[in-house]
Amino acid sequence: MEIEVPESMAEVEKEVADRQAKGETVTADDVIKQAVKDSLQAYLDFSEAGHYDSVHWDGDGLAVTDVMKKPLKTVQSQGDSFVADFQANPGALFFYLQDEAMKIAGER
Repeated sequence: MEIEVPESMAEVEKEVADRQAKGETVTADDVIKQAVKDSLQAYLDFSEAGHYDSVHWDGDGLAVTDVMKKPLKTVQSQGDSFVADFQANPGALFFYLQDEAMKIAGER
């Protein structure tokens, strides 16, 4: 699986600065939340050997729905929020997301 997402706060800050320099209004939280969502989607696509389920934000959780839009599971952060989890330990968060994607794929 190859996706381009920031993997550290330094990379988040660089992306924010680059995007703001281009005139975009974006915060570190925005970049982190997009990286978390994109990562779970990529792990899910890899685990299922294709794009069968979709990930979207549902409040503070990441809801996973099948191709018929049937809810499968909502993944919650391990701490206060996904942003806080990323700030505390991005690697642990990515492992958690990968594990959750494998569980979802295994339940199908």
